[in-house]
Amino acid sequence: MMKRRTRSFAVLAGMCAVLGAAVWWQVQREQALARDPLTSIDLAAVRALRVDCRGCTPRRFERIDGHWQMREPRDVRADDEAVGRLLDIAMAPVRFRHARDAFDAKKIGLDPPQAVLTLDGRALRFGATDAIDGDRYVDTGDAIALVPDRFSALLFEPAEREIARDAAASH
Repeated sequence: MMKRRTRSFAVLAGMCAVLGAAVWWQVQREQALARDPLTSIDLAAVRALRVDCRGCTPRRFERIDGHWQMREPRDVRADDEAVGRLLDIAMAPVRFRHARDAFDAKKIGLDPPQAVLTLDGRALRFGATDAIDGDRYVDTGDAIALVPDRFSALLFEPAEREIARDAAASH
C-alpha cells in the first residue's frame, strides 16, 4: 500500500501535468489564432484613424511626422501608445469568418454598429458579443468576423485617455 505522502505527491504531480497540458493547449490555440488577423492593413502606414461609438464623443487622429495628433474632439498631441492600442485592434485574431449575409445585422448589433474604427478610410464596424464565447462580431466590409473581445473598452474610452500627458497638463 502506498504511503499517504507518496499518494498525495502522485495526485499533485498528476494535477500539475493536467494543468500544464491545458496551458500548453491554450497557448497553441492563441498562436494559431494570431496567424489570421482581422485585417491585412499595414499599421505603420496608417495616417488617419477615427473612432465613433454609441454614447461617446467621436475621436479623430492624424499621424504627423511619426507621431499622433488628436484632431477631434480637441486639437492636441495624442499619446502614441494609446493610439497604437487602437491600431492594434485591426490585428485582432479571428476565430471565425462568415459571409456578410450569414447573419441578421440587427441581431448581432451591427445595424447600427456599436462602434466603428476607421483606418485610412477603411471601416471596421463592431457589433455585439457572441453569447457563448464572448467573441465580438466585426463587419470588415467583406466578411463578418468573430474576434476575442479584449479591446472593446478601448473603443469606448473618453478622449482624455488618448491625450499625451504633457499636452493634457498644459490645457
